[in-house]
Amino acid sequence: MRQPELLPKRPGRQGAHLDLDDPSTYEAVLKGIDTLCLITPSDPHQVTREIGLIEAAKKVGVQRVIKLSVTGADFVCPISVFAQWHAEIEDALRVSGIAHVILRPNFFMQNALLQKASIEAGLYSEPLATASISYVDIRDIGEVAVLAAGGRRDDEALTLTGPEAIDGEQVCAFLSQATGKVVRFVSPDLTNFRATLAGGKFPYWHIDALTDLYARVQTGRAQHTSAVTADIESVTGKRPRSFREFADAAFRARRSHGRPVRNQVSARFWSHLLNEDLSPDRDWPIDSGFDGLSLKPKCRQASDFIGI
Repeated sequence: MRQPELLPKRPGRQGAHLDLDDPSTYEAVLKGIDTLCLITPSDPHQVTREIGLIEAAKKVGVQRVIKLSVTGADFVCPISVFAQWHAEIEDALRVSGIAHVILRPNFFMQNALLQKASIEAGLYSEPLATASISYVDIRDIGEVAVLAAGGRRDDEALTLTGPEAIDGEQVCAFLSQATGKVVRFVSPDLTNFRATLAGGKFPYWHIDALTDLYARVQTGRAQHTSAVTADIESVTGKRPRSFREFADAAFRARRSHGRPVRNQVSARFWSHLLNEDLSPDRDWPIDSGFDGLSLKPKCRQASDFIGI
């Protein structure tokens, strides 16, 4: 990370200076690491950055790379710029000679948290039209990554999805159950979608990429995003979390208003305990747990969106 001094202090965890735009920092930070969890933001420089990290990892003797890719990156002609970038990186990883596992998740369930205020006000907006998506919980991705680091899935590519494909209306049904209020689904047309992104001052390349992706989803040219796989269960031995489980965990605390304070605290405690997450600095319920370099996803803005 660029500012390791800002990393929360934890026993056994050590920060190091890494600047993705400065390849001279790569080798020093990778020395002594057994497993590299390769996760970088979507960016026009992503291919250069990640291939540079792979080459540096090979030079210093990293034994294994866990690469976060996207579903559809294995297509002969990937349908989005995001998948095209990951396809290039996957090719470089395969010929590197380093043991590796490629994880190709579908849309993150946690992307809904980008709209948390809107959802709590009764509106969920995503330009899906009538398409269904097999959303995946990032906690399941994290568990697969940790288990894959043990070496039993080396040189495999896993497509990670939730247990079912659901459309926008079904998403809203689960959100309504979780929030205790009616949440309405709106699928904006792509012109309005572009305007909203532009108003948020997102880079033009990202606006173009997202608009093109959703255009393909709306017109049925991204049917792989509705596919359901068994890869999470084959690795973890557990059924992947459903969107209903995610929505309940993410939004149920809002229904605690009116309870005695002691009951609210108790409910939060047991909620965190059952989700195995009592960390004081939790941003998302995922941390790779690797002894080596761990890059923790933070999907707080559309530029961190995992595209297909």
